[in-house]
Amino acid sequence: MRVALLSTPTRTNSINSVPPFGLLYLVSYVRTKGHIVTIIDIARTRQDNGETIKQLKDFNPDLIGISGIITAYRFIKKLVPDIKRSFKVPLVIGGHVTLDTDEILIKKMGFDYVVHGYGEIKLAYLIEYLEGKRGIKSIPGISYLKKDAIVINPGDLFFKHIDECPLPAYDLIDMNYYIKSYDTKEHLGKYLEKTGKQAPPKMYSFLVIGARGCTDECSFCIHEFGGYKGFRVHSLDYIMDNIRLLYDRYGVRIFTIGEELFIYSVHQTSKFVDAMNKNFPDAYFEAATRADFISDNLMKVLSNSNCYLLGFGFESGSDTILKMLNKRTTKEINVNAYKLISKTSIMPAVTFMVGTPGETKQTIDETIYAIKEANILEGGIFFTTPYPGSRLFRWCVENKYIIDVDEYLEKISNHDASTLQFKFTPFPDIVVSMMYIKIKNAMYKNRKNNGRACKIAFKNFIVEQCLFPILFELYFFARRNKNNTLNYILNSKETVMLLSDCKKKEGEPI
Repeated sequence: MRVALLSTPTRTNSINSVPPFGLLYLVSYVRTKGHIVTIIDIARTRQDNGETIKQLKDFNPDLIGISGIITAYRFIKKLVPDIKRSFKVPLVIGGHVTLDTDEILIKKMGFDYVVHGYGEIKLAYLIEYLEGKRGIKSIPGISYLKKDAIVINPGDLFFKHIDECPLPAYDLIDMNYYIKSYDTKEHLGKYLEKTGKQAPPKMYSFLVIGARGCTDECSFCIHEFGGYKGFRVHSLDYIMDNIRLLYDRYGVRIFTIGEELFIYSVHQTSKFVDAMNKNFPDAYFEAATRADFISDNLMKVLSNSNCYLLGFGFESGSDTILKMLNKRTTKEINVNAYKLISKTSIMPAVTFMVGTPGETKQTIDETIYAIKEANILEGGIFFTTPYPGSRLFRWCVENKYIIDVDEYLEKISNHDASTLQFKFTPFPDIVVSMMYIKIKNAMYKNRKNNGRACKIAFKNFIVEQCLFPILFELYFFARRNKNNTLNYILNSKETVMLLSDCKKKEGEPI
């Protein structure tokens, strides 16, 4: 069978630097069954629908598949009608966009089949069904329409061991683009400066899937339910084979080891470090872990390698918020983990979440104190957003905070979580945005105290460092005293525009 698989942009206003790994693994497995498969990497090309239809016609597929995450929802919604007008072949969708969205994808968009979770075997079985070689009920984890009712086949289907999946089909994407698009220069540069090690001759970097899923079930994450639940780790030999392929064929010398979580024990890390030191002594890598996996012994192992960055989700310095997020960590664990990384030459990378249910001025202050205690210099900051597949999303739907799912998915499409899309707190949007700014300011002050050069536009300095902190404190003072005047000022068009303009404006550094 001839199968065409389409990637979709995570956001149309920014490039996709990470390859469509879901499709790459699907292709590598389905090709072992003798099928002819192509990838139309729209996430890379950003082509219009007309060009996509043209390429599909040139390939003449028997089955068309689309993959995407939830921020690609609107893009997919606009693409599907053009495909259905041009082709009479089955249309299947997979990826994170399929979580909690069967009703919309099948009945409103018109997909014939929805594949949930990891889809390698499921897609191969679906092709067998379309060829008349098996029954549709024998394929766990897919949805389809039968007599105007959506049928969801129960169960899941994946390899008994994750290594059974062949290495990704790198030959079907523009590897020359992807090895140059993921920017590692800043963090690797700082590491090289600290250690005196030599930079690679070419800054070619790439992501290697060392594991899928996660050990935990945070309330905001998709790894809590269904086909993405659980933690599956590739063997060391499989990972080394993958790195060897990228190292020899494409000249990659900088590796990000993912999917999301990779480092989980001292023993596993020791084996990986020994293999990297032996086989790729001139290569560098970064990886992600959890705060509670970070220890003195782990950092000793990683310090004896070319690991230049280790990341984890700090999320909050408030134990109340961490419990709400089901993180299974505490402020003390987070701070200690960051300090342990900071004692080495390895760059720590953390993320924070703002606006979680239960967020208050006190919990933000607790996060700021934690940032100061750990001496955190930089980190990603995101607004807590309910994404399909998470407990948080289901709670919002069940409690009618999200009434029209289609409308909500349209709203959060084409945005990342650094844009406030959903408000869990009783505070005005601009106050929640100020919480974001206060956390950013705390890291700015740490950098300044550490003698790190900081560039900030003059207007941003006045607004973010001077005006907004005062307004933030005044708001909560007025709230305690039931004074609505400041609330009116904060919600005024002028104040909102000032915040928006401050984020966009370039200016002279302070």
